[in-house]
Amino acid sequence: MEFKNSTEGAVLRVLRDAPPSHYLLKIQSFSSLTNLNKFISNNFDAGGFKWKLCLYPNGDKENKGEGHISIYLELAKMSSFQIGWEINMIFNFFVFDQLQDKYVTIQEWGFSRFLDLETFHNPSNGYLIKDTCVFCAEVFVVKNTFKGQFL
Repeated sequence: MEFKNSTEGAVLRVLRDAPPSHYLLKIQSFSSLTNLNKFISNNFDAGGFKWKLCLYPNGDKENKGEGHISIYLELAKMSSFQIGWEINMIFNFFVFDQLQDKYVTIQEWGFSRFLDLETFHNPSNGYLIKDTCVFCAEVFVVKNTFKGQFL
């Protein structure tokens, strides 16, 4: 597995060879989504829960995502949880760079601004090639197995 980090202002990009562990969404006609406010994926399993990937192809304008791709995780079945429930997890979102054949995770201030649209649409960046792109997710649920010792 190869990791490369680069910083551009407040953005950290990590490239790797290995595909994400849990979910891959390949969109073969991204232009067909441009009239949608929000696209919701099929369910996928990770950490004992069912999840959905929510993609805003034109940005989540209600959460300051204008001019960006916005991406979120959503639990598929929330009705089975009691009031006050919580899930502790670590998650990553990826976009596939088709030119470098690498999965890129972009860490910045919130996922309403996952990737700016200008960068995404520029073919020299490799994210959108021939109207095809790939978004991915990894979700690791942290189960509390805390053990401590006091002296």
